[in-house]
Amino acid sequence: MQQEREQGDRSSRGAGQSVRQGTALAALGGALIGALTGLAGSLLVYVQAEETQKTASNGRQADIRRAAYVGLGTSFQSFKTEITGVRNFIINPTVTKEQREDQYNKMYVPAYDRLMQADVTVRLVGTAVGKDVLAQSVPQREKVKDMIAAAFTAAELDTVKFAKEFDDALLEYEQAINAVIDKVDAEVL
Repeated sequence: MQQEREQGDRSSRGAGQSVRQGTALAALGGALIGALTGLAGSLLVYVQAEETQKTASNGRQADIRRAAYVGLGTSFQSFKTEITGVRNFIINPTVTKEQREDQYNKMYVPAYDRLMQADVTVRLVGTAVGKDVLAQSVPQREKVKDMIAAAFTAAELDTVKFAKEFDDALLEYEQAINAVIDKVDAEVL
């Protein structure tokens, strides 16, 4: 009988130990589930924060690009106005050389400088597409610039021919700038 009692005690101890192990495993399982839930929640918050930061960064970049493209467009319009004024002074026979040079230095040069600043800004902050299209406008800009310089240094100038060629070159440059704006407008919206 004592043997039966010892076996009963052992089985009670085994059952108690089994219950304790089950409770410990349940507690460990609960802790593990809690830890995994916390980790998943933290990971979700991290991913959402990263996406929010990326969205905000993309928004800031788009704002910077938009300002650069607007600057290019407005600088071109100012340049066009001033260079057309210089052209008019060049072909006007009643305007003196000093008046032409004054118009060139006071109006054209600052407008050209602003245009170049806008050009550089687009090259610095624009996308690859914007930069490529802008690079295609450089030959037209340089042609217009060179025509004005040549008109100032020419001993004699056929003003009718110059005016026609200049107007054509300026139109080509305007079309090139418009191509830049058309190409990049989707980038900034």
